[in-house]
Amino acid sequence: MRNHCNSTLILLFRKCRIVIRQYQPRRYACQHAVRSVPFRLREHEQDDARHDVDDIEADRLLWPNAMTAKADLTIEDMTAAEAFGPDSRIASFKLEGLHTEQDQFASCVMYGVAAVDDRDGRRHNHRLVFKYKHPTPEMRAFYNNDNQFHNEVLFYERIAPFLLSHHSRRHGDESATTMFCRYFYGRNNCGELASWDVIVLENATANGYQKAMVDHQLSLDFEHLTVALRTLAKFHGLSYRAKRDNLKKFKEIISEVKETQWSESGEWILHPSVLLNLYSVALDWLKKRHAESDDSNCDDNVVEWIRKFESELLADPLQMLKRFTSPLEPLAVLCHGDFNRNNLMFRYDDSGRPVDVLPFDMATIRYGSLAIDLSFFLYLNTDRQTRDDHWDELLDVYCAALAEEAGDVPVPNRNQIDAEMHENGFVGLSHVTFFVRVMLEENKFNNSDEFVDVDYSQLSDLMLSYGGDLATEWVADVIHHFLRRKYARTPTVNATTNKVSKLIEI
Repeated sequence: MRNHCNSTLILLFRKCRIVIRQYQPRRYACQHAVRSVPFRLREHEQDDARHDVDDIEADRLLWPNAMTAKADLTIEDMTAAEAFGPDSRIASFKLEGLHTEQDQFASCVMYGVAAVDDRDGRRHNHRLVFKYKHPTPEMRAFYNNDNQFHNEVLFYERIAPFLLSHHSRRHGDESATTMFCRYFYGRNNCGELASWDVIVLENATANGYQKAMVDHQLSLDFEHLTVALRTLAKFHGLSYRAKRDNLKKFKEIISEVKETQWSESGEWILHPSVLLNLYSVALDWLKKRHAESDDSNCDDNVVEWIRKFESELLADPLQMLKRFTSPLEPLAVLCHGDFNRNNLMFRYDDSGRPVDVLPFDMATIRYGSLAIDLSFFLYLNTDRQTRDDHWDELLDVYCAALAEEAGDVPVPNRNQIDAEMHENGFVGLSHVTFFVRVMLEENKFNNSDEFVDVDYSQLSDLMLSYGGDLATEWVADVIHHFLRRKYARTPTVNATTNKVSKLIEI
């Protein structure tokens, strides 16, 4: 569950070392080379590399050259594919750096600037983000990289244009919107060429976007939360409008989204024993705190709620997750699947207030309940105080933005959204049980392949070691809130679902 590029570049270097030996900075004198040429070179290099890969010691000083070589070949492919426009020529390319933060898990990201001359001789400087699959085959399989890249390419090349065409008609604007990152190029060949598969987007910092300007590594303040929720609501609203306008086409495109959480044999991201251990530690913490504290926030009924939770949801957690991740019409939408602050870029006004959000990393999109995104985002990126003070207000913000985006298209009202959260919020909650621990771990990860070839008991111990007591308490607080919302009130699921079914015909 971790991909720290500094710790895995040695493996990437092994794949690229012959390129480095032969690589010389290119002058880009001719940009009409056949795309198959670099691929033939790579196949030969990889065949040679497999013979002696284990005895190569990578020199850290050569990492930048390896990255430059890899991006340079990608730029050649992009030019041949006319990603920068017909007859464009690359004047120069400069690698700016690597993304090596704790929030980079399943891929390797680098940044660069390409100076491009268009067919009329005008110079354009494109700041780019290159996302490559994990460099090792074991971790690519562990993260399901092939399906993730398939989904992201599908999203930018087919789904987003389709959804935005309905958004533009609704707003009377046929121009491109800034709801998503600008997409330049994608490749998902898999197999022996998988380490060269790539997705290239515009670097949103060129348009004034940046990571959230908040101090805490997890929680966002109220202003950031509301801006993000409005963006999420607009994204979900696109599905309702597209389903109303062209349901056949919508179903056709969505059917091409590949599964990224479940294996073909029905296994989830985590083995049920690992997930149960993560829940158990947090629930024990919650029980202990309830027994020892006179805090009014420790509800009298919390022990009984825990019993219900364990019997209803934890008796067979994978069966529950399968049920809750399956789309149920007519409320299902295309979900981001990983909507959290790590995958959001914020734009600020002159006073420093957040005014817009750009989501990225569409690799885990899925069709399902809007609660998949809502529960994960709100439980991961809010602290206990914010949830207690502003939960209803935050859902009101989402509900209002959803209705505004949809216009005359029927969408779920607040009661229906509450019902979705009661019924399907377990999905986001389950992701939070392990994601919080990874994000609150203070020590940098030294070995990104640590999760490969470990048994379930070792994996469980490894996960529980991350984040310490702070992570355990955070997860316990989130579960406490979920229990209170689920069991202290009785959602009218059937009534709300029946009501919206009369409005939206599927």
